[in-house]
Amino acid sequence: MKVVHITPTYFDDSSIIGGGERYTTELASFMAEVVDTTLVSFSSKRQSYCQDNLKIEIYPVNYFIHDNKVNPLTFRYLASIWDADVVHIHHINTLISDLGCLTASWLGKRVFVTDYGGGGDFVINHKMPVFRGYCNAIAYSRFGFNFLPAELQKKGVLIKGGMNTERFYPDISLEKQKKILYVGRILPHKGINYLIEAFRLLNLPDYKLTILGRVYNEEFYEDLKKLAVGLPVEFVHDADDRRLLHEYRTAIATVLPSVHTNCYGGYTPVPELMGFTLLESQACGTPAICTDAGAMSEFVDDGRTGFVVKQNSGEAIATALRQIISLSPSEYLEYQNRCYEWIKTLTWSTVVKKHLELYSKSL
Repeated sequence: MKVVHITPTYFDDSSIIGGGERYTTELASFMAEVVDTTLVSFSSKRQSYCQDNLKIEIYPVNYFIHDNKVNPLTFRYLASIWDADVVHIHHINTLISDLGCLTASWLGKRVFVTDYGGGGDFVINHKMPVFRGYCNAIAYSRFGFNFLPAELQKKGVLIKGGMNTERFYPDISLEKQKKILYVGRILPHKGINYLIEAFRLLNLPDYKLTILGRVYNEEFYEDLKKLAVGLPVEFVHDADDRRLLHEYRTAIATVLPSVHTNCYGGYTPVPELMGFTLLESQACGTPAICTDAGAMSEFVDDGRTGFVVKQNSGEAIATALRQIISLSPSEYLEYQNRCYEWIKTLTWSTVVKKHLELYSKSL
Protein backbone atom coordinates (compact mmCIF):
# COMPACT_ATOMS: atom_id res chain seq x y z
CA MET A 1 0.00 0.00 0.00
CA LYS A 2 1.29 3.43 -0.96
CA VAL A 3 -0.16 6.35 1.00
CA VAL A 4 0.22 10.02 0.10
CA HIS A 5 -0.70 12.69 2.66
CA ILE A 6 -1.34 16.17 1.24
CA THR A 7 -1.36 19.20 3.52
CA PRO A 8 -1.65 22.82 2.36
CA THR A 9 0.42 24.08 5.27
CA TYR A 10 3.22 26.34 4.11
CA PHE A 11 6.54 24.86 5.27
CA ASP A 12 8.74 27.78 6.20
CA ASP A 13 9.59 30.01 9.14
CA SER A 14 6.57 32.26 8.54
CA SER A 15 4.11 29.42 9.07
CA ILE A 16 1.86 29.34 12.12
CA ILE A 17 2.56 25.86 13.44
CA GLY A 18 -0.12 24.46 15.70
CA GLY A 19 -1.75 21.15 16.56
CA GLY A 20 -3.21 20.62 13.11
CA GLU A 21 0.17 20.91 11.41
CA ARG A 22 1.80 18.64 13.97
CA TYR A 23 -0.98 16.07 13.67
CA THR A 24 -0.42 15.68 9.94
CA THR A 25 3.35 15.31 10.12
CA GLU A 26 3.32 12.91 13.07
CA LEU A 27 0.58 10.74 11.56
CA ALA A 28 2.57 10.48 8.33
CA SER A 29 5.84 9.82 10.19
CA PHE A 30 4.45 6.96 12.26
CA MET A 31 2.55 5.55 9.29
CA ALA A 32 5.82 5.47 7.35
CA GLU A 33 7.12 2.89 9.84
CA VAL A 34 4.46 0.48 8.58
CA VAL A 35 3.72 1.29 4.91
CA ASP A 36 5.17 3.32 2.03
CA THR A 37 4.20 6.89 2.99
CA THR A 38 4.80 10.29 1.40
CA LEU A 39 4.01 13.70 2.87
CA VAL A 40 3.28 16.42 0.30
CA SER A 41 3.35 20.09 1.25
CA PHE A 42 4.44 23.51 0.02
CA SER A 43 7.14 26.15 0.40
CA SER A 44 9.05 28.67 -1.68
CA LYS A 45 11.19 26.09 -3.48
CA ARG A 46 11.07 22.47 -4.62
CA GLN A 47 12.48 19.96 -2.17
CA SER A 48 12.52 16.17 -2.07
CA TYR A 49 14.04 14.26 0.83
CA CYS A 50 13.51 11.52 3.40
CA GLN A 51 13.05 11.89 7.12
CA ASP A 52 13.69 8.40 8.49
CA ASN A 53 11.16 6.25 6.60
CA LEU A 54 8.95 9.16 5.55
CA LYS A 55 9.31 10.58 2.04
CA ILE A 56 8.73 14.33 1.91
CA GLU A 57 7.88 16.21 -1.27
CA ILE A 58 7.71 20.00 -1.05
CA TYR A 59 6.32 21.92 -4.02
CA PRO A 60 7.03 25.59 -4.73
CA VAL A 61 4.29 28.20 -4.32
CA ASN A 62 4.53 31.78 -5.52
CA TYR A 63 0.94 32.86 -4.96
CA PHE A 64 -1.52 32.52 -2.10
CA ILE A 65 -5.21 33.09 -2.72
CA HIS A 66 -6.24 36.28 -0.90
CA ASP A 67 -2.78 36.15 0.75
CA ASN A 68 -3.87 33.19 2.90
CA LYS A 69 -0.86 31.00 3.75
CA VAL A 70 -3.04 27.87 4.03
CA ASN A 71 -4.60 28.36 0.58
CA PRO A 72 -1.70 28.19 -1.92
CA LEU A 73 -2.27 28.07 -5.66
CA THR A 74 -0.26 25.46 -7.58
CA PHE A 75 -0.87 22.35 -9.68
CA ARG A 76 2.53 20.65 -9.71
CA TYR A 77 1.81 18.63 -6.57
CA LEU A 78 -0.89 16.66 -8.41
CA ALA A 79 1.87 14.53 -9.97
CA SER A 80 2.49 12.99 -6.53
CA ILE A 81 -0.93 11.32 -6.66
CA TRP A 82 -0.15 9.18 -9.73
CA ASP A 83 1.51 6.21 -7.97
CA ALA A 84 -0.54 6.33 -4.76
CA ASP A 85 -3.07 3.73 -3.68
CA VAL A 86 -4.49 5.97 -0.96
CA VAL A 87 -4.57 9.77 -0.87
CA HIS A 88 -5.22 11.37 2.52
CA ILE A 89 -5.96 15.08 2.32
CA HIS A 90 -5.61 17.36 5.35
CA HIS A 91 -7.98 20.35 5.57
CA ILE A 92 -11.32 20.45 3.79
CA ASN A 93 -11.59 24.06 2.71
CA THR A 94 -8.58 24.81 0.51
CA LEU A 95 -8.19 24.77 -3.24
CA ILE A 96 -5.28 22.33 -2.83
CA SER A 97 -7.66 19.92 -1.10
CA ASP A 98 -10.44 20.26 -3.67
CA LEU A 99 -8.14 19.78 -6.67
CA GLY A 100 -6.36 16.89 -4.94
CA CYS A 101 -9.62 15.09 -4.20
CA LEU A 102 -11.02 15.58 -7.71
CA THR A 103 -7.80 14.41 -9.35
CA ALA A 104 -7.30 11.41 -7.07
CA SER A 105 -10.88 10.19 -7.39
CA TRP A 106 -10.75 10.65 -11.20
CA LEU A 107 -7.63 8.45 -11.23
CA GLY A 108 -9.43 5.80 -9.19
CA LYS A 109 -7.54 6.38 -5.96
CA ARG A 110 -9.13 5.97 -2.56
CA VAL A 111 -9.38 9.42 -0.98
CA PHE A 112 -9.77 10.40 2.69
CA VAL A 113 -9.86 13.75 4.45
CA THR A 114 -9.14 15.08 7.93
CA ASP A 115 -10.14 18.63 8.82
CA TYR A 116 -8.56 21.07 11.28
CA GLY A 117 -10.93 24.01 11.03
CA GLY A 118 -10.24 27.20 9.18
CA GLY A 119 -8.91 27.09 5.64
CA GLY A 120 -9.38 29.41 2.68
CA ASP A 121 -12.32 31.49 1.58
CA PHE A 122 -11.84 30.50 -2.07
CA VAL A 123 -12.73 26.85 -2.69
CA ILE A 124 -14.72 24.96 -5.31
CA ASN A 125 -16.43 22.35 -3.12
CA HIS A 126 -19.52 24.56 -2.96
CA LYS A 127 -19.90 24.49 -6.75
CA MET A 128 -18.58 21.04 -7.65
CA PRO A 129 -19.28 17.59 -6.13
CA VAL A 130 -15.87 17.38 -4.44
CA PHE A 131 -17.14 15.69 -1.28
CA ARG A 132 -18.43 12.71 -3.27
CA GLY A 133 -14.81 11.82 -3.97
CA TYR A 134 -13.97 11.17 -0.33
CA CYS A 135 -14.37 7.61 0.92
CA ASN A 136 -14.41 8.81 4.52
CA ALA A 137 -13.88 11.96 6.56
CA ILE A 138 -11.77 11.20 9.63
CA ALA A 139 -12.10 13.27 12.79
CA TYR A 140 -9.85 12.98 15.84
CA SER A 141 -12.41 14.32 18.32
CA ARG A 142 -16.18 14.18 18.66
CA PHE A 143 -16.20 17.97 18.72
CA GLY A 144 -14.38 18.07 15.39
CA PHE A 145 -16.68 15.40 13.94
CA ASN A 146 -19.67 17.64 14.63
CA PHE A 147 -18.04 20.43 12.62
CA LEU A 148 -17.80 18.35 9.46
CA PRO A 149 -20.12 19.37 6.60
CA ALA A 150 -23.36 17.35 6.69
CA GLU A 151 -22.42 15.41 3.54
CA LEU A 152 -19.14 14.30 5.10
CA GLN A 153 -20.64 13.51 8.50
CA LYS A 154 -22.64 10.75 6.78
CA LYS A 155 -19.36 8.99 6.04
CA GLY A 156 -17.45 10.30 9.01
CA VAL A 157 -15.21 8.15 11.20
CA LEU A 158 -13.90 9.04 14.65
CA ILE A 159 -10.30 8.05 15.45
CA LYS A 160 -9.16 9.78 18.65
CA GLY A 161 -5.56 10.65 19.43
CA GLY A 162 -2.59 10.36 18.85
CA MET A 163 0.38 10.77 21.08
CA ASN A 164 4.09 10.09 20.62
CA THR A 165 4.91 8.07 23.74
CA GLU A 166 8.36 7.34 22.34
CA ARG A 167 9.14 10.99 22.97
CA PHE A 168 6.79 11.92 25.81
CA TYR A 169 7.13 9.67 28.84
CA PRO A 170 7.96 10.10 32.55
CA ASP A 171 11.47 10.35 33.95
CA ILE A 172 11.40 8.94 37.47
CA SER A 173 14.81 10.44 38.22
CA LEU A 174 13.28 13.94 38.17
CA GLU A 175 11.46 15.38 41.16
CA LYS A 176 8.31 17.42 40.85
CA GLN A 177 8.80 21.15 41.38
CA LYS A 178 6.41 23.75 42.72
CA LYS A 179 5.58 24.79 39.21
CA ILE A 180 2.47 25.19 37.07
CA LEU A 181 2.92 24.96 33.32
CA TYR A 182 1.31 26.30 30.15
CA VAL A 183 2.51 25.12 26.74
CA GLY A 184 1.14 26.57 23.51
CA ARG A 185 1.02 29.56 21.21
CA ILE A 186 0.50 32.97 22.79
CA LEU A 187 -2.80 33.98 21.22
CA PRO A 188 -5.94 35.50 22.80
CA HIS A 189 -8.13 32.40 22.33
CA LYS A 190 -5.65 30.40 24.42
CA GLY A 191 -7.05 32.16 27.52
CA ILE A 192 -3.68 32.55 29.24
CA ASN A 193 -4.94 35.68 30.99
CA TYR A 194 -7.33 33.50 33.02
CA LEU A 195 -4.46 31.24 34.03
CA ILE A 196 -2.48 34.23 35.31
CA GLU A 197 -5.59 35.39 37.16
CA ALA A 198 -5.90 31.92 38.72
CA PHE A 199 -2.25 31.96 39.73
CA ARG A 200 -2.74 35.29 41.48
CA LEU A 201 -5.80 33.90 43.30
CA LEU A 202 -3.78 30.90 44.50
CA ASN A 203 -1.46 33.28 46.35
CA LEU A 204 1.36 30.74 46.69
CA PRO A 205 4.61 32.73 46.49
CA ASP A 206 6.73 29.57 46.59
CA TYR A 207 5.14 28.37 43.33
CA LYS A 208 6.11 29.45 39.82
CA LEU A 209 4.03 29.72 36.65
CA THR A 210 5.91 28.90 33.45
CA ILE A 211 4.34 30.04 30.18
CA LEU A 212 6.11 28.32 27.32
CA GLY A 213 5.33 29.26 23.73
CA ARG A 214 5.97 31.54 20.78
CA VAL A 215 4.28 34.94 20.57
CA TYR A 216 1.77 35.28 17.74
CA ASN A 217 -0.05 38.34 19.09
CA GLU A 218 2.09 41.15 20.51
CA GLU A 219 -0.82 43.08 22.05
CA PHE A 220 -1.96 40.03 24.00
CA TYR A 221 1.59 39.28 25.10
CA GLU A 222 2.06 42.81 26.44
CA ASP A 223 -1.25 42.56 28.30
CA LEU A 224 -0.19 39.23 29.82
CA LYS A 225 3.06 40.74 31.09
CA LYS A 226 1.07 43.54 32.77
CA LEU A 227 -1.22 40.97 34.42
CA ALA A 228 1.82 39.07 35.69
CA VAL A 229 3.50 42.04 37.38
CA GLY A 230 4.50 41.10 40.91
CA LEU A 231 4.02 37.37 40.33
CA PRO A 232 6.66 34.64 39.81
CA VAL A 233 5.70 34.16 36.15
CA GLU A 234 8.28 33.10 33.58
CA PHE A 235 7.78 33.48 29.82
CA VAL A 236 9.86 31.12 27.66
CA HIS A 237 9.76 31.57 23.87
CA ASP A 238 12.70 29.53 22.64
CA ALA A 239 12.42 26.16 24.41
CA ASP A 240 13.96 23.23 22.56
CA ASP A 241 12.65 19.66 22.82
CA ARG A 242 14.83 18.88 25.82
CA ARG A 243 13.56 21.91 27.75
CA LEU A 244 9.95 21.10 26.83
CA LEU A 245 10.23 17.57 28.17
CA HIS A 246 11.88 18.79 31.36
CA GLU A 247 9.06 21.28 31.97
CA TYR A 248 6.37 18.64 31.45
CA ARG A 249 8.10 16.11 33.69
CA THR A 250 8.78 18.47 36.57
CA ALA A 251 5.53 20.47 36.68
CA ILE A 252 2.83 19.74 39.25
CA ALA A 253 0.13 20.37 36.65
CA THR A 254 -0.23 21.62 33.09
CA VAL A 255 -3.07 24.00 32.26
CA LEU A 256 -4.63 24.66 28.85
CA PRO A 257 -7.18 27.45 29.48
CA SER A 258 -8.47 28.03 25.92
CA VAL A 259 -11.74 29.89 25.35
CA HIS A 260 -14.29 30.48 22.63
CA THR A 261 -14.69 34.19 23.46
CA ASN A 262 -11.41 35.90 24.32
CA CYS A 263 -10.70 38.87 26.56
CA TYR A 264 -11.11 41.28 23.63
CA GLY A 265 -14.54 39.93 22.70
CA GLY A 266 -13.32 37.97 19.68
CA TYR A 267 -15.00 34.61 19.05
CA THR A 268 -13.26 31.42 17.93
CA PRO A 269 -15.62 28.55 17.05
CA VAL A 270 -12.84 25.96 17.09
CA PRO A 271 -10.31 26.91 19.81
CA GLU A 272 -9.04 23.35 20.27
CA LEU A 273 -9.80 20.28 18.15
CA MET A 274 -7.82 18.14 20.57
CA GLY A 275 -5.08 19.86 22.56
CA PHE A 276 -1.72 18.12 22.13
CA THR A 277 -0.51 19.82 25.30
CA LEU A 278 -2.98 17.82 27.39
CA LEU A 279 -1.84 14.48 25.97
CA GLU A 280 1.85 15.36 26.19
CA SER A 281 1.50 16.37 29.83
CA GLN A 282 -0.36 13.23 30.84
CA ALA A 283 2.08 11.05 28.88
CA CYS A 284 4.86 12.59 31.00
CA GLY A 285 2.98 11.75 34.20
CA THR A 286 1.68 15.25 34.90
CA PRO A 287 -2.06 15.84 35.51
CA ALA A 288 -3.72 18.26 33.10
CA ILE A 289 -6.36 20.95 33.63
CA CYS A 290 -8.38 22.26 30.70
CA THR A 291 -11.52 24.28 30.12
CA ASP A 292 -14.74 23.04 28.55
CA ALA A 293 -13.94 24.84 25.28
CA GLY A 294 -13.66 22.88 22.05
CA ALA A 295 -12.70 19.21 22.23
CA MET A 296 -10.44 19.37 25.26
CA SER A 297 -12.87 17.70 27.68
CA GLU A 298 -12.57 14.54 25.54
CA PHE A 299 -8.86 14.22 26.33
CA VAL A 300 -8.78 14.66 30.11
CA ASP A 301 -10.46 12.10 32.37
CA ASP A 302 -12.13 14.61 34.66
CA GLY A 303 -11.31 13.95 38.32
CA ARG A 304 -8.97 11.08 37.44
CA THR A 305 -6.14 12.42 35.26
CA GLY A 306 -6.88 16.09 35.84
CA PHE A 307 -9.86 18.43 35.70
CA VAL A 308 -12.19 20.03 33.17
CA VAL A 309 -13.38 23.46 34.30
CA LYS A 310 -15.61 26.17 32.86
CA GLN A 311 -13.92 28.58 30.48
CA ASN A 312 -13.29 32.31 31.05
CA SER A 313 -12.86 31.79 34.79
CA GLY A 314 -9.67 32.27 36.75
CA GLU A 315 -11.49 31.10 39.88
CA ALA A 316 -12.45 27.79 38.26
CA ILE A 317 -8.83 27.16 37.24
CA ALA A 318 -7.59 28.15 40.71
CA THR A 319 -10.02 25.71 42.36
CA ALA A 320 -8.77 22.84 40.19
CA LEU A 321 -5.15 23.74 40.87
CA ARG A 322 -5.80 23.80 44.63
CA GLN A 323 -7.22 20.27 44.39
CA ILE A 324 -4.08 18.97 42.69
CA ILE A 325 -1.67 20.89 44.92
CA SER A 326 -3.41 19.59 48.06
CA LEU A 327 -3.12 15.91 47.05
CA SER A 328 -1.03 13.67 49.28
CA PRO A 329 1.96 11.96 47.63
CA SER A 330 0.03 8.69 47.32
CA GLU A 331 -3.03 10.44 45.87
CA TYR A 332 -0.86 12.30 43.37
CA LEU A 333 0.77 9.02 42.36
CA GLU A 334 -2.68 7.60 41.65
CA TYR A 335 -3.33 10.50 39.28
CA GLN A 336 -0.04 9.82 37.54
CA ASN A 337 -0.79 6.12 37.12
CA ARG A 338 -4.18 6.91 35.66
CA CYS A 339 -2.51 9.33 33.23
CA TYR A 340 -0.33 6.50 31.88
CA GLU A 341 -3.33 4.20 31.40
CA TRP A 342 -5.42 6.96 29.79
CA ILE A 343 -2.76 7.70 27.17
CA LYS A 344 -2.31 4.05 26.10
CA THR A 345 -5.44 4.15 23.93
CA LEU A 346 -4.36 7.41 22.25
CA THR A 347 -0.87 6.48 21.03
CA TRP A 348 0.20 6.91 17.41
CA SER A 349 0.64 3.15 16.99
CA THR A 350 -3.07 2.69 17.79
CA VAL A 351 -4.13 5.64 15.63
CA VAL A 352 -2.07 4.47 12.62
CA LYS A 353 -3.44 0.92 12.92
CA LYS A 354 -7.01 2.25 12.82
CA HIS A 355 -6.25 4.44 9.79
CA LEU A 356 -4.68 1.56 7.88
CA GLU A 357 -7.63 -0.69 8.67
CA LEU A 358 -9.94 1.99 7.27
CA TYR A 359 -7.81 2.43 4.15
CA SER A 360 -7.73 -1.35 3.58
CA LYS A 361 -11.49 -1.71 3.71
CA SER A 362 -11.80 0.58 0.72
CA LEU A 363 -9.16 -1.09 -1.47
